[in-house]
Amino acid sequence: MKKATLCLFKNDELLKKYEDINVISNDNRHSLIIDNVKTIISKENIVRENNEYRFDMDIIKKKATYLLKEKNTLFDIEVEELNYIDDKTKTIIEYKISSDEEKTRIELIMNGE
Repeated sequence: MKKATLCLFKNDELLKKYEDINVISNDNRHSLIIDNVKTIISKENIVRENNEYRFDMDIIKKKATYLLKEKNTLFDIEVEELNYIDDKTKTIIEYKISSDEEKTRIELIMNGE
């Protein structure tokens, strides 16, 4: 297990910064839990999931789905823009989906590497 900082931006404005979070990393796949939401970030996809929903964005196909678990209803979401950058210390995902008016950027910065 490693420590990291996760920053969440909307239209380049920092909304939340989580410091010193626990991350399990294997082959450019990062798993973490913040605010009871399990998040997996990899070069293939991003998954955010809790008891109420599952958001899955395929980075390669540039497609996303949103599952409302209580109603077992799946929505397809258009990915309008998507950029993914990964190096040894930082992973950045920037995207714009049709259901959101603003761009989202997630930065995962590994500590001490």
